[in-house]
Amino acid sequence: MNIKEYKLNLQQLSDSLKEFDSNRADSDYKTLNEMFKVVYKSDVLNITHLEKKEQDLFKLELFTTLTKHSGTLAFMVIQNLAAHNIMGKNNYPNKEFYFNQKCGIAINHLRAPVTVVDSIKVEGGYLLNGTLTWASGYEIFDTLLIGFHHTGEEKEAISAFKPKDGFAIKPAEETFIGFGLNTVNIALNNYFVEDEKIVSTKKIGNYTKNKSASKTVHFCIYGLGINALEHIKDNDVVEYAQTKLLAIKEQFINSSDIDELDALRIELFNLVLESVKTGMILNGGSSILSEKPLQRIYKELIMFNSNGLNNTLKSLFKKKFLEN
Repeated sequence: MNIKEYKLNLQQLSDSLKEFDSNRADSDYKTLNEMFKVVYKSDVLNITHLEKKEQDLFKLELFTTLTKHSGTLAFMVIQNLAAHNIMGKNNYPNKEFYFNQKCGIAINHLRAPVTVVDSIKVEGGYLLNGTLTWASGYEIFDTLLIGFHHTGEEKEAISAFKPKDGFAIKPAEETFIGFGLNTVNIALNNYFVEDEKIVSTKKIGNYTKNKSASKTVHFCIYGLGINALEHIKDNDVVEYAQTKLLAIKEQFINSSDIDELDALRIELFNLVLESVKTGMILNGGSSILSEKPLQRIYKELIMFNSNGLNNTLKSLFKKKFLEN
């Protein structure tokens, strides 16, 4: 499939998603699940076999389309693609079986400076202990890619995403955006993972290193920015924001430099945030109505940009704020 064919598929998907209420998807996991099923049954997620540079171009189109309808939905797709990419990149023997399932991730804790989920090697597998935090997609995803430490290594393993012995799912936390993600914490108490469920084994620190070069958040923030322009009535604001957005897009698409990508993420977020804020002010009091897309986009910007912030990025955001 070439990019032209892919865009046609995305247009068909976009037409199918119009029947759903974006605000309900944000607050109700059942609505989000129905939207995710539509995406999953389409052919638009079949891109993880592509080389990273080409895959990034497809992802940019994908997330620009999805954020038009729901940033919460885009957040689900990010995790599903990440799980499939990890299985593919590590040539996991059972990857084809799990590619036919909806799979989430609970691996972000691997970048913590301490061990969050530890393990004991036993016959046939590992016993895991600790808490998996911020596991999104409960009652939507079938399976979950989970991370843990073992004697200087970080491992990723596949697990069913449902309560069982040693795998206790706590109630979803209340959130101001993305409650439909049904994000939960999972307490692991001697939870047994079979050897054949191990997807990858790397030295501790590998996840942090690889994640730092990801452009996924850039794609989603850019998508929110492009889609926001459709709902801003002032032509001067639209023209200015569009020109800046396209310029930043060209920079992050063509960059593989970690420091530059961090700087571009900050510039991109601040541009879109200011564009949306200005657009809401100029549109007037109706902007506070929940049915208006700009208020949803405003909150989703915070959701995406708060996700995966390491200490370096936090320091850069603080420095930028103090400079201004």
